[in-house]
Amino acid sequence: MSAISRSTLARAALGPLAAAALIAVLSSGVIPPYQAYSVGLAAVYTVLVLSVGLLAGWAGIWSIAHPAFFALGAYFAAYGSGHGWSVEAVVLGAVGCSAALGAFLGSAGARFSMLYVALLTLAFTMVSLEVMGQWTDVTGGDQGIPMTKLHSALGLGTLASAGTQAQYLAVGVAGIALAVGALARPGALRMRLVAAKSHPMAARSIGIAPEAQSALAFAVSAAFAALAGVLLAVVVGFVSPDPFSLTLAISLIAACVLGGAGTLIGAVVGGAYLTWAPTAAESAGVPQPILQGIVLIVALLFLPGGVVLAVGRLARRLLLRRPARQAPTAVELAEGPAQTVPAPSATAPELLRLDDVSVTFGGLKALEGASLSVRAGETVAIIGPNGAGKTTLLNVLSGLVGSGRVAGGARYHGKPLLKSRATARRRLGIGRTFQHAETFPELTVLENVLCTRRRITAQHRAAATELLDRVGLAHVADRYPNELPFGLHKRLDLARALAEEPELLILDEPFGGLDATERTLLARQIVRRQERGTAVVIIDHVLDDLFAVAHRVVAFDFGRPIGEGEPGKILDDPRVRSSYLGEGGARDELPARDGTERAAVRLEGVGHSYGGVTALHGVDLAVPQGSVIGVVGANGAGKSTLGRILHGTLPPTLGGRTAAEDLRSALVPEGRALFKTLSLRENLEVAAYAAGIKGAELRTRLAETAEWLPPRLRDRMGVAAAGLSGGEQQILAVARALMARPDLLIVDEPALGLSPAMVDEVYARLGRLAHEGLTVVLLEQSLGRAASACHEVIVLHEGNIAARGEPADPVFLARAEQAYFDGQDDASVPVGQG
Repeated sequence: MSAISRSTLARAALGPLAAAALIAVLSSGVIPPYQAYSVGLAAVYTVLVLSVGLLAGWAGIWSIAHPAFFALGAYFAAYGSGHGWSVEAVVLGAVGCSAALGAFLGSAGARFSMLYVALLTLAFTMVSLEVMGQWTDVTGGDQGIPMTKLHSALGLGTLASAGTQAQYLAVGVAGIALAVGALARPGALRMRLVAAKSHPMAARSIGIAPEAQSALAFAVSAAFAALAGVLLAVVVGFVSPDPFSLTLAISLIAACVLGGAGTLIGAVVGGAYLTWAPTAAESAGVPQPILQGIVLIVALLFLPGGVVLAVGRLARRLLLRRPARQAPTAVELAEGPAQTVPAPSATAPELLRLDDVSVTFGGLKALEGASLSVRAGETVAIIGPNGAGKTTLLNVLSGLVGSGRVAGGARYHGKPLLKSRATARRRLGIGRTFQHAETFPELTVLENVLCTRRRITAQHRAAATELLDRVGLAHVADRYPNELPFGLHKRLDLARALAEEPELLILDEPFGGLDATERTLLARQIVRRQERGTAVVIIDHVLDDLFAVAHRVVAFDFGRPIGEGEPGKILDDPRVRSSYLGEGGARDELPARDGTERAAVRLEGVGHSYGGVTALHGVDLAVPQGSVIGVVGANGAGKSTLGRILHGTLPPTLGGRTAAEDLRSALVPEGRALFKTLSLRENLEVAAYAAGIKGAELRTRLAETAEWLPPRLRDRMGVAAAGLSGGEQQILAVARALMARPDLLIVDEPALGLSPAMVDEVYARLGRLAHEGLTVVLLEQSLGRAASACHEVIVLHEGNIAARGEPADPVFLARAEQAYFDGQDDASVPVGQG
């Protein structure tokens, strides 16, 4: 059954109907012959601008190659008219050759950035136009070649050039081209092009190959450009190199931007602009390049979406009263928590098996010796601290390892899996979600689900609508993802993964950032998949919800599996518990405190949200001067948000921050954020410049900071930061923060990705800073490391302060362990709660 709706057919009919009306006006003689010629030329340019605009708007490719395709079509027509070719042969030859060349450019350009695509298409145009200019036997060189007439091989008559018949043909073809664009807009082609443009990795996970989509889009666009070239030769009656210059490429981009890339009416506006811009420039007494520049600047500054979108928004604002948006609603929940389906029996068929799988990125081993089995209908949870290799494992299953080198074996349904492309794994029955809900922002909610199909039928639309209803998104099917709150955004990511009923569902931190109601809803969705016999592999840091739906848990640390067991027992394994809490070890000697220290910074009732995601709840915290404070919690607990608020770079949504007078604070962010191509000295100098330090003071600070560095770094100040080890980069990141001579230093995940020896060195240097009077806040995952290095430890759990106390108190450490995992602290001492 066709999936083309009546409204789509009605919109598509507008182009041919408008063309028919215009042809009727032209044939009546109301329009003078010269203006009729301009109308025919505008129709030609409409097809050309449409080819460039849809390529840019739908596929995200700005091409400078289209003057070459345009010229190819024109020369095909002129040459064919002089050698007895039929109309059909000319059109098929021009369109076929251009499509082949366009597919080559699209496939080659998909490997590069937008800048390199522009350079590639520029080079193609320069070479093509030069060849056409030199191939005088075919093109006539600078003298050009006349276009006479073409006969139809199908007996449809003779097509004469440079007359009213040619003008009518151009207008008619333009109307049909607009109709084709209108029919393609709600179809799978546009959806998959936009998906590949918006998020290539997410597109691969649903079976869309960005390279193939780029090649297809470029081929279709080049074919339309060649068709426009044939029309140009017919309308003008003569073909010479003059119209096909690089100036035309710039004019095409200006026309697309002015009309609106990706819009159909915008192509008509752009075609009119290209036709009458020379006349307007001449009337205004300015060179045409100056007019083009002015148009581009005005469009980019004031009409970034183009004239059509701007006029449409203004009309809706003036003429229509926009109805109020319906508040998002959740699927009705049953009483009580979801009841997990019992685990499949030991005799259930094995769906997935990994044997000794390893992944390396250069010299870094992200995964090593991972072995895992999953039976049909089983839900396996993967746990571990940040950097344990969990997401890498999921990327192995979905084929999204990128530049990583994968070794070992994996079998799915008994067949090898690792050699299958990521785009093929969707067809094998593997669906996945992403940690940050990587949806396609230019597609509606319904289209985000439908784009998984290569061809969309009415049955597919009905199935997608039914799926959205099951996950509670049917009422927002026509909205875009950026209009949704975070919880609905995560549901959309899940719905896209569930489309086509996968046998293996991979969930990457699905509970993260959700409130209790949303987490309950998600748990019920997972249970429904268990009831349908779907195998689920899931990772998350919200352990309570994770364990509630899991049949079995596998723990990872430093890329290796370290334990396996039932959800209620896995944390009893000392190795698993230690991977989260860290080893206690001997406490570092810290500067003494007498309890009279003033607060360097104080937070009162601080809460913070990112869109619909609440990161912190009612945090009350004072950081005493000269202290080392540890803030610990699992990934997603709110540590980084708290650190940025303490630093002063992130204003809280609720509550307030007060700091000591003239407090200078510095933040070492998670991941270090070094300038990898700059040397050690240059990284330090950049920090000094940002703090307003220069001249003699800069040289003094640089010398002081260099003395703080270990000798192996002090002697390599001219080496690029990319050449350092992870631990050395962490030390450099701290040194860069010290260039501003801060009173408060906040370090986010100082031990992330470091070897134990490097962790000890980094902490030793941070401890030295504390003895020098610096106030230090450490944001850590490891409770053990924080307990050995801090005066006071604060445990964050889901944005709340779940426990706080001094690590020297063994009773507090026991409370802190419980609070770390479940947020519960039953001690009677006061605890800041959100």
